[in-house]
Amino acid sequence: MGTYVFDQAWARERERLTALEDLYDDQSLHRLAALGVAEGWRCLEVGCGAGSVARWLADRVGPSGRVLATDFDPRFAEGHGLPNLDVRRHDILVDPLDDDAYDLVHARAVLEHVPRRELALERMVAATRPGGWVVVEDFDIGGPMTVAAARYYPEEHAELAERLGRALERLFTERGVDASLGRRLPEMLASAGLTDVAAEVRAPVLSGGSQDFFRLTLERLRPGLVAGGLLEDAELDRFLDLLTLPAFRYAPNFMVIAWGRRPEPA
Repeated sequence: MGTYVFDQAWARERERLTALEDLYDDQSLHRLAALGVAEGWRCLEVGCGAGSVARWLADRVGPSGRVLATDFDPRFAEGHGLPNLDVRRHDILVDPLDDDAYDLVHARAVLEHVPRRELALERMVAATRPGGWVVVEDFDIGGPMTVAAARYYPEEHAELAERLGRALERLFTERGVDASLGRRLPEMLASAGLTDVAAEVRAPVLSGGSQDFFRLTLERLRPGLVAGGLLEDAELDRFLDLLTLPAFRYAPNFMVIAWGRRPEPA
């Protein structure tokens, strides 16, 4: 599929993906509900991860609806026991996908890892029926957003937070990941021919020890950060220790959610 930097074989990857869901599902599910996902809809979840959004969609569309959840490695979404939810190994860039088939197509933290992002989005739009919705979520953690996130850390740790953010951006860039894709999503959706395009940014501010997504992400990326000379072991140790302290407040990542409607034929 592309440049995904988080190996599914890592012993704690399911835990990391579940923590991501805990952190960002509120934004995703609120938007999907607001767009009217209802009984009988057909939905496609691209890059389903641990499967929480796909399971929510299956419950929402009911027995008369259908949800297809795809992933390059769908192991963590399988075994759900829901009769209206299919989980399939699938590469959005090359594997077959029905056209005009879905009332909703959703992807979260997927396109930033795909080398041919415009093609992936084009295929998602083609799979959406006229009048249906495409919803895409990706991070924006590059450039000025690194400085912005550091402002939400205690002042004495802001410099370390900014260094960490720049190190992550560089690591992602070196591996072909677009760390700033989130900010371009509205333009991409409009360029793909969608109408009624809009977007929101979620920037949670957390207390140390309250959420594990950022800590697990850093633990997974630590070998690359250190081996690449982007951060020292001691700096990562210090930061990981801070993430366990209840008095420590921080902003992990900015997530952009953008949506648009495939137009009806004239």
